[in-house]
Amino acid sequence: MQQEVSNERQLTKKFFKYSIPSVTAMWFFSIYTMADGMFVGKGVGPFALAAVNLSMPFVNTIFAIGLLIAIGSSTLITFYFGQNKKEKSNEVFTLNVIILSILGVIITTISLLFLDKIAIFLGATKETLTYVKDYLRIIIIFSTCFIVSYSLEVLVKADGFPIYSITCVTLSALTNIVLDYILVIRFDYGIKGAAFATGLSQFISCVAFLIHFILGKSNLKFVKPKLDFKLIKNLFILGIPESLTELSVGFTTFIFNYVILRHIGPHGIAAFSVIMYLNNLVLMSMVGTNQGMQPLISFYNGKEDYKSIKRLLNLALKTSLAFGLLFFISSQLFTEQLVSLFIQASNKESFQIALRGLRIFSFGFLICGFNIIFSGYFTALKETKKATIISSLRGYILAFIMLFILPNIWRDIGIWIAPLFYEALTLIIASIIYARSKVSLSQEEYSFNE
Repeated sequence: MQQEVSNERQLTKKFFKYSIPSVTAMWFFSIYTMADGMFVGKGVGPFALAAVNLSMPFVNTIFAIGLLIAIGSSTLITFYFGQNKKEKSNEVFTLNVIILSILGVIITTISLLFLDKIAIFLGATKETLTYVKDYLRIIIIFSTCFIVSYSLEVLVKADGFPIYSITCVTLSALTNIVLDYILVIRFDYGIKGAAFATGLSQFISCVAFLIHFILGKSNLKFVKPKLDFKLIKNLFILGIPESLTELSVGFTTFIFNYVILRHIGPHGIAAFSVIMYLNNLVLMSMVGTNQGMQPLISFYNGKEDYKSIKRLLNLALKTSLAFGLLFFISSQLFTEQLVSLFIQASNKESFQIALRGLRIFSFGFLICGFNIIFSGYFTALKETKKATIISSLRGYILAFIMLFILPNIWRDIGIWIAPLFYEALTLIIASIIYARSKVSLSQEEYSFNE
């Protein structure tokens, strides 16, 4: 009994050793875009702030591509670590960097060629089109840095160096904030300055992570990879659920923008920009908790220690609930202070819409983390289909349905309450999937697929 308690304490310590750096890193990733929003909203105006928000689906797509390969790589790397197959882990790591670098160059080239069409597709209006194009053009140039940096941040933790991850992301975030102030406020470069600050910060982050793997004491090293199409296929398949979770932020932002323009107008987009920055911080907290849990679950799956897997899941769910309560209470008690970080109270229409919207929208914060954790749990066990169902429901199917039904019933209230509905419905289905999948702690009744 005493041994079991000791093991549980050690497991809890390991969980927080990984989850705290992961959450911190995700917060700093959120600060990149939040800093842009704060400086653009205060230094340029609400329509420029709306333009940054309209550009976010593209930025989320870039991150989702990085996460697609990174999570698949992290899952396999830690699984092979658990089986003491270091050479196989190195091969996966090397393929990860090569594939993402190639994808980054392709995305940059195509996006620059079709910049006008992308801006219009994202919902740019005559008031915001120039702003959207100016912001996206610079972000696109740095696309490869965004993708590779985000991926390496995940793999540094899988490599066993979560503190180094925090250090690099902190350096990048501080660079972004300082450059935002200098370029947007001091030199009045407007939205172009904000985009350059974000892009350069990602470049610095990417270089810092590469230094760790090339010159540092990393366990993972670059090797001459074999062209193993089955392995490459697994990298993509295993990362689909988490990539869908990341991409869902962009998808829901796109759908929200469309519905808000239809029911409220341009001032609604500016107000929604504030809500999405805060929502992104909430989601990144949950994603960080998830990323702290996943490598440990993959590792213990490799060791066939299913009791530890169950405990890790419980720890992650409790942590996500704590974050949900924290952000919900903050949104209810400090609504005006939070909104005023992005929009001046003198912009009365946008300011009032944001106040009303945030108070209602924040109810969804209470349960969104459970769905992200369940999806990550199944991904770590390589049960991709179950994870994909959960990610698709919360981020796409139910979100789309709720955003087109509820506003027609309750108008603007229907827009802001939609997240609570689609998160709750997803949680019901996720709970059923989990209950039917693993109801026993005995190894014989577990059937993890390799």
